[in-house]
Amino acid sequence: MKIKKIKISKKGRPITFALFRIVLASILFFIILAEREDIIIYLFGLTAFLSFFEAFIYRKQKSQIRIIASVLGDKFLVNLTTIALVMIGAIPLWVMLVFLGRDVLTIVGGSYLFYKDIRREFTSSIIGKLTLFFQIISLIPVILGNVDWVLVWVAVIFTAVSAIEALIRSEFKLVRKSDTTELFKIHSLIKIADLFTLGNVIFGLVAIFFIIQNKYEYAIVCFFLAVIADFFDGKVARKLNQENVFGKELDSLADTISFGVAPAIFGFSLIQTPLAMVAFTIFLFCGVLRLAKYNIMHAKEGFEGMPITLNGIIIPIIYFSNVPTEFYPYIYIFLGVLMISTISFKKL
Repeated sequence: MKIKKIKISKKGRPITFALFRIVLASILFFIILAEREDIIIYLFGLTAFLSFFEAFIYRKQKSQIRIIASVLGDKFLVNLTTIALVMIGAIPLWVMLVFLGRDVLTIVGGSYLFYKDIRREFTSSIIGKLTLFFQIISLIPVILGNVDWVLVWVAVIFTAVSAIEALIRSEFKLVRKSDTTELFKIHSLIKIADLFTLGNVIFGLVAIFFIIQNKYEYAIVCFFLAVIADFFDGKVARKLNQENVFGKELDSLADTISFGVAPAIFGFSLIQTPLAMVAFTIFLFCGVLRLAKYNIMHAKEGFEGMPITLNGIIIPIIYFSNVPTEFYPYIYIFLGVLMISTISFKKL
C-alpha cells in the first residue's frame, strides 16, 4: 500500500478537539447518572486531562471560535459533572448553583457584548484559569465517594472571586481588527452526506449507552452500523461533490466518538486493571492525535496510519472470537500505535 503525497494545511482551525471534549462531558453526565463507578473516574480524568492538553498544544492558536469552543468544553465538564453529582446525592445543591451561576453570568454577559459588537475577543484571566483548576480538583474526591470540603470551599471561593472579577472586568475585549465576524458566519449547511455522518455519531452514542447497561452484543451491532454509516458518508460526499471543511470536521468528530471513545469505554467495562487503564487511555489518546492529524491532512489516495474506523471492525471481531479480556490492554495499545504510525493505508 502506498500513497503519493500528504499535504499539511496551515490554515486549519482545530475546533473539533474542543467539540470532542464537549461530547465527552455529555457522555460523562449519563455515566454518572448510571452510577458506573468503574468508568466515571476514568472518563472524568481523561476529559480533564484533554482540557489542559488542548490549552498547552494550542496556546499560540489565536482563533476565537476555537478559544470559545474550548471554554465551553471546560464549562460543560464542570457543570454537567456537578449537576449529575447533585442528582445522585453526592454533593449539595448550593455548590452546583455557585459553579453554574458564575458560568451563566459569563455566557449571558458575553452573548450581550457580542450582540452589541461582534468584534470582541475572549480573553481568559489568571483567576479564571485557577477557578477551573480548583473546580476540577474538588470534584475528583466527590467522584471517588469522599467529599473533601477544604477543596470544595477553595473552589467555591475562587468561583466567587472570578464572578466578581467578571462583573468588574469583562473577559470580552473590543479589538480594532479581528476576523471574528468571518469566523462566526455559517459557511456550510448540512448536506446529504453529513446525514450519514450524524448517523455515525448516533450509533456511537447508542453503543456507549448499551455498554453502560452491559448489553455488549447490542453495542457491537452499533459499532458495525457506525462503520457502514462512515463508509457511505465519504462515498456520498464524493459522488455528490459535497466534500467541504465542515463535513471533514464533523466526520473526524464522529469517528473519534464511535471508534475511539466507545471502544475505550467498551474495553474498560470488561477489564479494570491498572494496565488496562493505561492501555485504554493510550488508545484513546492516539485516536485524538489522529483526529488532530486528520484535520490538517489532504490525502488524495490514502492515509498515513491506520484509519480509526477499523477499530469498529477489529474490536467486535476480537470480542466474538472470545479473546481473553487480559489480552485486551495489549491489543488496544497495538491498535493505538497503528493509528499514529507512518504505515500507509489505501482509501476504500
